Amino acid sequence: MAEFLYHKFTPIQKLLILWQTRSLGSKIDTLMLLFPVLVYLGRPDLDAQLKRAKALIDKMIKPNNLALKIFSRVMMRVGEYAKDEKTYMQDRDRAFDAVVGDIQLYAIVLDMLGDKGYETQRDILRSVIQKAYDEAYHISKENKRILEYQEQAFR
Repeated sequence: MAEFLYHKFTPIQKLLILWQTRSLGSKIDTLMLLFPVLVYLGRPDLDAQLKRAKALIDKMIKPNNLALKIFSRVMMRVGEYAKDEKTYMQDRDRAFDAVVGDIQLYAIVLDMLGDKGYETQRDILRSVIQKAYDEAYHISKENKRILEYQEQAFR
């Protein structure tokens, strides 16, 4: 287990962290969903992933005391994933959907999984995103024929 995960949160600490990080806005909520999933995705080296997540959170979130609270929430969530894989799978699906919904979040994915040892995880995420975009922007044969006709007419 990672040294960060050795820090056990008491029930009171968990409640306090959850209370302090509630209602921070949808962008922060998305980050609090995405970071623990990306950390846990890099399971072979949780320490390195947690350090990378902390550095990114510190860079993205100001003031620093808020960044620390968000990082505590990330650590708490990663600890929950270690205990219950089902929770991780549910959050992973939601995080992948969030990245598909806001492709700018893919930059965080690249920052978190940018090292050489994470090619497999990056490829999995890239294929999920690419499949979602292919399905979302698929043109039916009839619409494709109409589009080709319009392109020819306006040349």
